[in-house]
Amino acid sequence: MMKITVQTGNPSLLKEALASDTQSIRFGSEFCMYALPSGDGVEKAYNLTRDAGKEFTYVTPRLAEGAMDSIKEHLVLLDDLGEATVVANDLGTIHAMRGLSALKLKLGRQLVYTPSRCPWNQITEHTVNIFTKRKVSQIFYQTALNYVPTIEFYKGLGAVGADVDWIPDLFPNLNFLIKNKFPVSVHMHSIPVAITRKCHMARFLGEEDLDRCSRPCYTKAYSMDNEFLGIDMVLEGNTVYKVTEPDRKTAQQLANRGVSELVLTMSPISGVRSKEQIESLIQRIQV
Repeated sequence: MMKITVQTGNPSLLKEALASDTQSIRFGSEFCMYALPSGDGVEKAYNLTRDAGKEFTYVTPRLAEGAMDSIKEHLVLLDDLGEATVVANDLGTIHAMRGLSALKLKLGRQLVYTPSRCPWNQITEHTVNIFTKRKVSQIFYQTALNYVPTIEFYKGLGAVGADVDWIPDLFPNLNFLIKNKFPVSVHMHSIPVAITRKCHMARFLGEEDLDRCSRPCYTKAYSMDNEFLGIDMVLEGNTVYKVTEPDRKTAQQLANRGVSELVLTMSPISGVRSKEQIESLIQRIQV
């Protein structure tokens, strides 16, 4: 049976996730270094998750140099607590994991370059013949991991898998990763199109000090419809997303390809904020 893991950086939503039927929890900030939890927050989340009999994964964002000390502290703490998986979106985080034998490394979406996150219309706005379009499409719907030396490079750093997006045209290329014994986890609902280190949402709402940000992204997201491209996008925190809707048929196709994990992020985009909503989605999607 395909596993559905629940991801959140919000401590109050973590309680809802822990009360649900999910077998696995991801806790942390995937895209914003200003939303990093404290060391005490990481320890509490780990202990609550393990006490609930669930697997624990710590999610970390891309980082500026000034945030590395906090991440190093969190990694050492987790290594002392016991086994855990760490999703790394920064090579510095991977370097900091060296020698921490209790931790497993998984590549985050910011380390898995995927051209098809960007709107396809931008690639095909000029008239091209069908053969050219087919060649461009083959490249467009791959990831940076569709190259054996790249996979071997990350395996050499300790990586045991990677995160990718819910982009159905990309899914056939996942066979290559799975064939090369590099498992993938597929994120539902939101595809990151553009990421900023400074938070546009915080600026828009008048947050003056990002280190003391009130985390409006926990409860708010803003529509950014693009009439030229005909695509609905959403601003949540420091990231602009395309929104996708997972379905059971596609989930079954992923399972048939050997994908064993889907990731559900509790957020304003997914609209999932309670135990009941998690379980409803699991019943609708899980195969």
